Amino acid sequence: MSKFGKFILVAFILGGMFVFPAAAQQEWTRADLQSIYMEYLRQEGYFPSIDIDGDIQFKVSGDSYFIIIDENDLQFFQIYMGFSLGSISAEDALNAANYSNRRSKVVKVALSSDRRVASITAELLLEDPRDFIPVFSRAISLMRNAENNFMAQLKPLL
Repeated sequence: MSKFGKFILVAFILGGMFVFPAAAQQEWTRADLQSIYMEYLRQEGYFPSIDIDGDIQFKVSGDSYFIIIDENDLQFFQIYMGFSLGSISAEDALNAANYSNRRSKVVKVALSSDRRVASITAELLLEDPRDFIPVFSRAISLMRNAENNFMAQLKPLL
């Protein structure tokens, strides 16, 4: 093979490494993600809806959960649920959240600035938004586990 032929072959191979991945990536929109999440949740029997912020709301065992769609980072996948802490002291809530966070995978418990509301989120980075499907049930299970860890610390105080 001539020098020119080798050059063309190398240029073709290297050029393909940069062109094909870009061509293979799909540009996702908020509407695309809403559609993907809504369809899956419907198929699984969750009866989802879109809230006023454009996030997906659904219920698990009577509790409201939300798939939060971040228009600035469409690879970021987040499931959120929150609840009021009632008369629990700020210090007790913080201790319970820290306890749960130390014992929970993928999930975090956070408190509002006034320590009156707790939120539990599962957060993932996904190259393709459809990649949430095989881990969705596990993420919900991990969120329920984090809630149980949190509430177990508060139970003696209730």
